[in-house]
Amino acid sequence: MQIQTALFGQLDVASEKIIHFSQGIPGFENLHEFAIVILEQTRPFLWLQALDEDVALPVISPFDISPDYSPQIDDEVFSTLKISREEDLLVLSVAVIPEQISKMTANMAAPVLINIADNLGRQVLVEGGDYQVRQPIFAEVSQKMYREKSNAGINETKK
Repeated sequence: MQIQTALFGQLDVASEKIIHFSQGIPGFENLHEFAIVILEQTRPFLWLQALDEDVALPVISPFDISPDYSPQIDDEVFSTLKISREEDLLVLSVAVIPEQISKMTANMAAPVLINIADNLGRQVLVEGGDYQVRQPIFAEVSQKMYREKSNAGINETKK
């Protein structure tokens, strides 16, 4: 399937890579088909690109922000997503990246869960816990990017 996007230009999305969100995503309940777009230049951010409309949401692994991230999620959610193996679960947080990037945030209170084996997705609201809807993430993202750049530099000198 080919789609035209404002951010990425024309994308070729293989049918086996389309992720179905039966309930849509809060705020975008009418959008049900998405693909993950990975660009090296925007790491650690990935993009959840809607296929029904030109909407792309920046997402990040919540573990990049908080390595001990462990929200309590109802078993019914895992059942709905048909998740039987932990390695089939991809957990992402929707990010907001404003013009003043030092004010970027991630929604740690409503993770996006994706069954990567069956291409099923759902965003869920975590009940209780200390997770914020607008968790500041600039410091953590900057540190991660610095570490990755430093590690790449170390590897390059060893070659």
